Amino acid sequence: MDLTRRQTLSLLASLPLASFGIAACGGSSTPSSSSGNNMTLRVGQISKSIAYFPFFVADQQGFFKKEGLSMGPRPLLGTGAKLAAAVESGSLDIGGGVITDAFDMAIVDSTARILGSLVNGYYVDVAVSNSLMQKSGVTISSPLADKVKALVGKKIGITGPGSGTEALMIYLFRQQGMNVQRDATLVNLGSNNTAALGALKAGRVDGLSFFSPVGQEVEAQGLGSILISPVRGDIPSLQGDVHGVFYTKQSVIDAKPEAVQAFIRAVALAEAYIHDHPDNALSLLEKYLNLGATTSKAVLTAMGPVLATSPQISQQAFKVAAQFHVQSGLITVAPSYSSMVAESTISKALSGLSH
Repeated sequence: MDLTRRQTLSLLASLPLASFGIAACGGSSTPSSSSGNNMTLRVGQISKSIAYFPFFVADQQGFFKKEGLSMGPRPLLGTGAKLAAAVESGSLDIGGGVITDAFDMAIVDSTARILGSLVNGYYVDVAVSNSLMQKSGVTISSPLADKVKALVGKKIGITGPGSGTEALMIYLFRQQGMNVQRDATLVNLGSNNTAALGALKAGRVDGLSFFSPVGQEVEAQGLGSILISPVRGDIPSLQGDVHGVFYTKQSVIDAKPEAVQAFIRAVALAEAYIHDHPDNALSLLEKYLNLGATTSKAVLTAMGPVLATSPQISQQAFKVAAQFHVQSGLITVAPSYSSMVAESTISKALSGLSH
């Protein structure tokens, strides 16, 4: 599985810009160090997940502009492999994704660098149908072992092979001495949230292992309940995990140090704003998710405690993430904190922060 993802990333990284739906800047796919372009960044993200809400807030509140950055629209690449490949190939300067993508990129390119945290929690929930809850007899307060046993023999929807949604299922079953590939059926549904909800509603799957806000939508639509939620504290070994991140290559940091630091500062301002102005943040989240006030409030209530308050990444948070990725089989050996986290760049950026 790990080898397949690495091969996929390498293949995608060799493709032209048009393959990612990204227009070339100045006819070049590599970061420019010219003085006329040193504050211009090309930034992309996987999707409109809650993790990239700080980018939206930075846009809406003018923080990117305040820091002197010039950026066009952020393309949605759809998968972490495509995003990492776009960063690797130079199609994008910075990618907003999950740490899994940064780890994969580091395997094929030792110059991969994490620039900051977006979410300090593993924001994949396992939401199950009302029928499963009733027949199994489990409740939200049941022990984790009982919750996992309730999933045995069931069909669980995931975004796809090698994803964080699959990894969580592998990890949970391994903790109970089981193999999810043998003891349950994982159904690949892609990253379309609407399609995933439709599969649960139609009974094609018994549950969903999906990124927030899918779990909150399941509950808002009365389709079922969030049975297992790492950010709720249901999995003690995953508490404090850094999962949503933004990353780049060392060559981008070297070519555009001022722009990269300005980007980090803008995200820091957005993260602080979300926590300092919860009412305004809720209004912005409703606009961002386009899911209505009830679901947006549920998402912010669930995710608020783990949304990063600063881009700074602690060694402990990195260690939790690294251990999870090894234990779930996503990677064989984790890179070190010192080799992956651009700590000096982050520190320089935040030292120049003015509110």
